[in-house]
Amino acid sequence: MFSDVRIDFPGRKNGLAPDVAKLRDGAQENAEGRWRHEDVEFIAEVISQDTAANDYGPKKTAYALAEVPVYLIADPYQGKCHLYTQPKDSEYLTETSVAFGTDVDMTTTHLGLTLKTDKFPRD
Repeated sequence: MFSDVRIDFPGRKNGLAPDVAKLRDGAQENAEGRWRHEDVEFIAEVISQDTAANDYGPKKTAYALAEVPVYLIADPYQGKCHLYTQPKDSEYLTETSVAFGTDVDMTTTHLGLTLKTDKFPRD
């Protein structure tokens, strides 16, 4: 898992630094010293008032276009987590939303884990 590292995604000016990214085992930086979007297996973003529009909009589109299999948004303003899976073209076909305090079940994804949200803070 990495935090706040630049990854180049497809599209114009899409050098993005996700809050948390999991890369596949054996992933290596490219010739410019950056991580490749083809190696990304999971991304999580935590919403702030300044980043919400970007995380729900252009970033979500860029991640779907890059076929990031699992994208999670933790939104303390809504008190919810939004899990996006099944990327196709520039969108995710599946969205699951759960309130903080409810586990985010990712056992059906290649991650095979459950995320506990009972201690996630709300704004």
